[in-house]
Amino acid sequence: MANLYNYLVMISKSFLKSSFVFTIGGALPMVASIILLPFYANYLGDANYAKLLFYILISSLFQILFSFSVESYFGIKYSQLFEEPEKQKRFIGTVSSLLLIIGAGLILLSLLFGHLLFTAMSREDLLIEFWPFGFFSILTGFFNSYFKAASISLIYAKQSRLFLIGNTINFFATIIISIGGLFLFPGTIIGPIYGRLLSGFIIFLIAQYIFTKNGTYCFDKSFLKELSQFCLPYMFYGVCGWVLSGSDRYILLEFNIQLQDLNSYDLLLKCFFGIEFLQNSLSAVIFPRLYEIWAKNKEHKTTLETNRYFNVFTAINIIQLILFCIFIPIVYKIFIKNEAFYQSEQYIGILSAGYALRSILNFYIATVLFTKNIHVMLKVFLYSTLIQLVLTVMAAKYLGLTGVIYAGLITKILQVFLFMLLTKKVFHYEFNYYKIIVIPFIYIGVNLVQYLVFKEYYLLLYVGQLVLFSILFYAAFRNEIKKVLISFKVLRKS
Repeated sequence: MANLYNYLVMISKSFLKSSFVFTIGGALPMVASIILLPFYANYLGDANYAKLLFYILISSLFQILFSFSVESYFGIKYSQLFEEPEKQKRFIGTVSSLLLIIGAGLILLSLLFGHLLFTAMSREDLLIEFWPFGFFSILTGFFNSYFKAASISLIYAKQSRLFLIGNTINFFATIIISIGGLFLFPGTIIGPIYGRLLSGFIIFLIAQYIFTKNGTYCFDKSFLKELSQFCLPYMFYGVCGWVLSGSDRYILLEFNIQLQDLNSYDLLLKCFFGIEFLQNSLSAVIFPRLYEIWAKNKEHKTTLETNRYFNVFTAINIIQLILFCIFIPIVYKIFIKNEAFYQSEQYIGILSAGYALRSILNFYIATVLFTKNIHVMLKVFLYSTLIQLVLTVMAAKYLGLTGVIYAGLITKILQVFLFMLLTKKVFHYEFNYYKIIVIPFIYIGVNLVQYLVFKEYYLLLYVGQLVLFSILFYAAFRNEIKKVLISFKVLRKS
């Protein structure tokens, strides 16, 4: 069986061959979400914005369940069947059939028990109902998961044009229906809910066309054992990721946070989607090069060259975080007229501090994936999920929103130490601790001190950070940045 290493290399190569088309197409759902944020902030009241954020969170959870993480396995099996095109078609058809069966089962369960779930999440001043919007959100999760699996098949079939067309239709349908609904039904969430639902139904039909075109509809049980063995733990990993990123708002709701505070916090977190997309894109470029180097060396051991990529990742990541902290408050004031959302500016530095650890986490995740020790990654995310739940509940109860933000940061720091502890036998690590570990923690320390001393947002503080870290990176990384750019043929050898 093709292993996870081969899967990641092939998917990365596929993206690189049609990098512009696949990157733009893949980014469109995130771009649509960000474009709609000012409209939600300006045209929905506090209660309706809060309701919408919870319906979206529920939809994203069910999308993980509906997908069964099949999209993570698809490339492995499809690549393995490279010389058997008829089996590839049967595999595609089986994936489609399996997703439809899972979808039907979960939708039926939601009809039976959905009311109990949504009643448990509601509070007196914020009624989150199963019917109709809760059920529509669950359906949206199914449509999106089905389309995502179909999109993955297009990547391996190298059909970039259809990939871009499908995502573009989704992009415009979501925006047009959502904004139109906000004006046709002012002060309600009808527009945003139907925007996501109807665009989801459209891409479900597109996905049906994709599966029909590229696959043979069947339900070949010979694929199921291997598929379930891989996908079940990956789905668990996805649920852990959802808990880490979304449970804090449910817990804050339980402890009666003011809706204005909750909404402004949620809006700022959604703005970080852009940072996550850039981080993922950078990882997609770097990881294949790392795997190539480690495979040639035939040793599970870091090298000066592979370390260099993460040093550059650190520099790029922190600089983009500082620029984010500088420009997002400016963008807020241009596009968002509801000043209640401005109060989240004070948290922007402390929230961005957690994202600085992504370079360290990716350093260890790359080695885990290369050696196929997926259980290590699952352990890290399981432990960190349990820790964050406990810390967030305690922090929400005694410290409110600020405590919850600290709990999230502490959990990310613990993830780093868990990876360091649990990967000792996975890989042999030799690297400059200052460049890979210490510098991100310096950035965290700067933002912690800044938040404790200056409770309000001050633009000049972040301009000062930009100057400070630019000097630091020039001194520490100027030669390495040049070598990395040469290796990617951005610069020529002098």
